[in-house]
Amino acid sequence: MELFVEFTRWAEYAGTQLAAAAVDEKDSEAHLERCKAMAAVKAKNEKSVTAQKAAAASDEDVLEADAEYRKAYAVRKLTEAIYSGADRKAAVVSRELTRRIGRSDRESRATRWAA
Repeated sequence: MELFVEFTRWAEYAGTQLAAAAVDEKDSEAHLERCKAMAAVKAKNEKSVTAQKAAAASDEDVLEADAEYRKAYAVRKLTEAIYSGADRKAAVVSRELTRRIGRSDRESRATRWAA
């Protein structure tokens, strides 16, 4: 039972970290979109739409924001994997506890009626 409680606590902790990572990722994504919009406005003097997009994509602020977003995405994905693993392990321990508890009831009845 102690192992189940420990895995459950780790899953709870990882779930909290996952939520924080998701919020950070969303913030990074919004920042990236703002930087892209500002870079597009700066590049409005380019001759074609393709040139505007290329100038906006190569803007230093956009590249920096994109790197931050990719890092936040990676942290969220890795935290999600940790959470899923802890949750699955807690479920395995829970099933094993259920199996053992159910078996002990049958075993105690069998010993009571055995000669």
